[in-house]
Amino acid sequence: MTTNMTPPPEVPGDDRDWTFVIDQGCTECGFQPFPPNQMGDRLRSAAERWRPVLERAGATQRPEEQTWSPVEYACHVRDMITVLQQRVEAMLSQRNPDLEDLEGDAEAVRRGYWRADSQTVLAELTQNAQLTADLMDTVEGQQWELPGRRSDGFEFTIATLCLYIGHEMEHHLYDVNG
Repeated sequence: MTTNMTPPPEVPGDDRDWTFVIDQGCTECGFQPFPPNQMGDRLRSAAERWRPVLERAGATQRPEEQTWSPVEYACHVRDMITVLQQRVEAMLSQRNPDLEDLEGDAEAVRRGYWRADSQTVLAELTQNAQLTADLMDTVEGQQWELPGRRSDGFEFTIATLCLYIGHEMEHHLYDVNG
């Protein structure tokens, strides 16, 4: 466990609009769009892929001062999985809901990702992935096309949100050689 209570330097924000991965995939990490009904299995698989990453010696250490540690990346993925669950629940229960933003860099500072214990994060990520996977397994037929709108006006469907956050999970595993 990292006991350092002093925040490390903030990681520079990434202001790219990553929605392009929904259609184009990601040449950086190799992500390719997938049938959305695979999301439950992909969540479960991603959680298992985090296990060896978070069990590594030094999982709480940043490789460079302004690059997140594996634990910090895992915290972000854990939180993105929760965002997926919350957004899908809203899209299933409301008509074209506004989707609450998550500013990942600010959340990392607010929640002190750098202080996180790797085994606690693994347990939380695994639990969040399982709960969200169970929800994704209930989505069927036309429900995949139910919309929700991000604050910048971008409209997701449940299907495209799965691709967007599916990429997030896989890209960050790539970032930590997972």
